[in-house]
Amino acid sequence: MTAPGYGRDAPLSADELAAAVAAVRPDWRLVDAGPMPDGSDIVYGVAVREGDGATREAVLKCFRPGKSPTHTPERFLVEVDLLGIVGRETDLPVPSLYGVRESHESAPTPAFLMEYLAGESPPPVTDPAPDGSGEERAADRLLRESGRHLARVHGLRTFASFGELVADPDRRTTGEGKVPAAEPVVRDGHDTWSGRLGALIAFSLDGLGDTRFSDLESGLREYAEERLATLDLAAEAALLHGDYRPGNLLADPETGAVTAVLDWGAAQAGDPRYELAWAVREFSGRAPLGSPVGERVRDALFDAYEDERGRSFDRGSGEFEERQRFYRAVTWITELRWFDYWWGGADESVREERAARLRENAAELR
Repeated sequence: MTAPGYGRDAPLSADELAAAVAAVRPDWRLVDAGPMPDGSDIVYGVAVREGDGATREAVLKCFRPGKSPTHTPERFLVEVDLLGIVGRETDLPVPSLYGVRESHESAPTPAFLMEYLAGESPPPVTDPAPDGSGEERAADRLLRESGRHLARVHGLRTFASFGELVADPDRRTTGEGKVPAAEPVVRDGHDTWSGRLGALIAFSLDGLGDTRFSDLESGLREYAEERLATLDLAAEAALLHGDYRPGNLLADPETGAVTAVLDWGAAQAGDPRYELAWAVREFSGRAPLGSPVGERVRDALFDAYEDERGRSFDRGSGEFEERQRFYRAVTWITELRWFDYWWGGADESVREERAARLRENAAELR
């Protein structure tokens, strides 16, 4: 069960891990644990002994305080609610929940235990066209399944406002091991999608002052304000996964079949077309706009998405293209704000190459 180092550290001691498992499931005892690679909360793969003496592999996820200004226990616990909803109402492969504990006098909480699912994080697509090889067939299947998954997620819930989703504190329980069937709510919602996007952009740009990208702030702010004022951004406040990308999936490396959709803690109520723009960016390995790789990924994702939902976007219109280009620009602006956090652990050459590419992206918007 011992795994490579989790993120930049493995913050829980053996005693803390044992206490967290016992707080969530008093009938389980920790046998072994290893920090899981990647992620921003505290995540361990654990082996536990159940009350009848049987052993089980599971995943323990604990709240990491101070991760970001908006990361609160309610934000962390929305993943519990969404795993329950998606597991009950769809056939998407998500982990079953074994228990949750919102608070405890001594153990690290909030925390929850969930099913361990097999698979590997798939790589992004790098070739502009499939060559018929097994690897390329797997990539196409991954893209098709992802498009269908996103369509199902976006059809699950709509909300009265736009913004981050959190667990409703009025509907939660603190019972030992109980997993409440609760609905997420929007925190500090905006009446319009343009208002939500404007707030996201302002937060990101306001944070550039002390970074290497401070010189880009005024130009990007002017660009964003013009687009917010002129583009048609009317949208439905649909449930978005919030971070649907290869790094948050597990798949069969031979076939491309998705075996797990993970990390629902970034969920929000927003425009599905924004999440699709994010997915195209991530599944294409952040390939440039209009690149052959990017077009392959976009066509595959959108085709599967539209087939699943039974309705089509007006992909050929200039209005659609301008909106998707703006959504892609918002992802760049967000990345500028969080650059040191997202890329702080990467090799310097990789970090500098990405910083240079982001500058090129910003220049393309002028």
